[in-house]
Amino acid sequence: LLFVITLNACGSHKESLSPKKQEKATKKLSLNDFKGDTLLYVQTKILDKKEYYIGKKFEVLLKDLDIPFKRFLYVPNANNIEKVNNTVFEIYSNIEKNNKLQKGEIPINIIVTWQTPLNVIDLYNLDNVNMNKRDEWTPEKEAYFKEQIVGDLSRTNYNLEKYKKK
Repeated sequence: LLFVITLNACGSHKESLSPKKQEKATKKLSLNDFKGDTLLYVQTKILDKKEYYIGKKFEVLLKDLDIPFKRFLYVPNANNIEKVNNTVFEIYSNIEKNNKLQKGEIPINIIVTWQTPLNVIDLYNLDNVNMNKRDEWTPEKEAYFKEQIVGDLSRTNYNLEKYKKK
């Protein structure tokens, strides 16, 4: 009986992917594998594995995401206006976002809570260094953010009823 239980345990172990193999399989997935469903892609590839990214540099997430951001948004902390806890990274332009909402689709944005709050002045300068590219994701912005340490990840949640055409 013990032999049968051991044999069954070994057999079932081979069928399931180890966490490392699952991680590699997920990393290889591209947006095309999700038939262009950006929400499902980001949820599966990034947000469902958020524990993996917590405590790591943001550049790890950027490499795995493989989708460029359009821009970032931030609001200073209520208790200390010189610091920023969270940054919203938008994948869609405002026009694309509004079109998705009107169609009843959720435009995914990634919200990063930083392990160490960022300085407002750094973000202000980064966003205003070139006014012509203020609403663009630039190499300078990527270089700054990729060095920051992720504290938590989430996404924006929209009330789609609010956006439906009447």
